[in-house]
Amino acid sequence: MAVRLLVTHARRFAVPAAAALAGAGVAACETDRLAKLKEPTAITPKPMRPADHWASELIKADALFSESDIEKMVVSLAAQISRDYAGREEDVVIVGIMDGVFMFLADLSRKIDTPHSLDFISASSYGLGTVSSGNVRTRKDADTALTGKHVLLVDEICDSGQTLASLKLLVTQRNVASVRTCVLLDKASQRQADVQPDYAGAACPDEFVVGYGMDWGGKLRSLPFVGVVRRELYES
Repeated sequence: MAVRLLVTHARRFAVPAAAALAGAGVAACETDRLAKLKEPTAITPKPMRPADHWASELIKADALFSESDIEKMVVSLAAQISRDYAGREEDVVIVGIMDGVFMFLADLSRKIDTPHSLDFISASSYGLGTVSSGNVRTRKDADTALTGKHVLLVDEICDSGQTLASLKLLVTQRNVASVRTCVLLDKASQRQADVQPDYAGAACPDEFVVGYGMDWGGKLRSLPFVGVVRRELYES
């Protein structure tokens, strides 16, 4: 009986002690794991060329505008916009024209060094006659009340200019303080409306361009560069 009592008491003290030791070990491991998470991880970016990309069969071997080219355009545009809108405080609203603008607008807005709010419009133009506010079909309007605001309309590309011109007129009629337009690429050779972007990253040749938000039937938007679709794929 005495032996059993001694064994029982030994177990009672041994189990909590073992659990405590185990708990301490887990806590130490967790501390090490959290410490490692705080350490910066060295990541070497892998250069991506159209010839090496999964979309290489759809686009030309050379990128029209590389990731580096795009970054330089964005930085330059953001500097110009920051300068021109300095001192406007909270009266600046940047409105992206959906859907293809999402990549460009995300990068641009983070580089703009002046207070602003963001909103979106989803619209398309129709008809090739005189541009009016009635030429635009709005699927999603801006949620922000634009009256009295300085509005910057942002699109990834301006080709025919119908949508950009119609939206600019539509926004102007809302008694805004000012309205300007910004595009990454300006394809002036396709212009059908009397509109000239106030800010443009680069002139775009008369090519079918995709990537960085621009698509071909909903595809290829995710390319980090701007590529050119092979003509043989859409010309017979």
